[in-house]
Amino acid sequence: MRRKSVVIYENVVIGGKHDLEDFVVLGKRPNNNSKKKMVLKIGNNALLRTGSIIYAGTTIGSNFQSGDHSRIREGNKIGNNVSIGSNSIIESNSKIGNNVRIHSLCFIPEYTTLEDDVWMGPGVTITNVMHPPCPVFRERGHEMELKCVRGPVIRKGAIIGAGVIILPGIEIGENSFVAAGSVVVKDVKPNSVVTGIPAKQTKKIKDLVCDPGIYEKGEIFSWRK
Repeated sequence: MRRKSVVIYENVVIGGKHDLEDFVVLGKRPNNNSKKKMVLKIGNNALLRTGSIIYAGTTIGSNFQSGDHSRIREGNKIGNNVSIGSNSIIESNSKIGNNVRIHSLCFIPEYTTLEDDVWMGPGVTITNVMHPPCPVFRERGHEMELKCVRGPVIRKGAIIGAGVIILPGIEIGENSFVAAGSVVVKDVKPNSVVTGIPAKQTKKIKDLVCDPGIYEKGEIFSWRK
């Protein structure tokens, strides 16, 4: 089958056994006037679906999948076995670990960290600026020590439900669960469940019950191990 208008710039290194669908763009420069050489690296077994755009300067591991019309900007470091859903956007200079699943229509801003095994439902919005629009972000946003410009840190194994909003600089603890539609305005402790607007802890992971009765109390996410 002939693919339509796939664009691969010369600064792209991609592993074997990849599948590029129609209108994929790889190695796009963030600034056409920049003389800095930026390389896009993608590991083996990549599946990039229709309309995916990945900028130069990003590194992606093996077994990567992108949904239709997803966009990944420059300066990102993405691990192995990562999936980015349709129409999701990953802005620049973020870190995404291994075995991360990001569903459709998610927004990940600059300077966000998603550790290994994070699962994110559709429509999640993450923020990274305390007082937008902030001129400091545009002028000096690359300085990570600026506390007013920093994305959240979502620790290993955390689950973020559909439609969640996470404010800048928040830390979501390991193996925690943020219920759908919550607005997270403060740090979430490990192994806890938070829900509501603003999100508050309602129980711990060990207290969760499987309604169909398939799992024992507290074992509802044991299948992820």
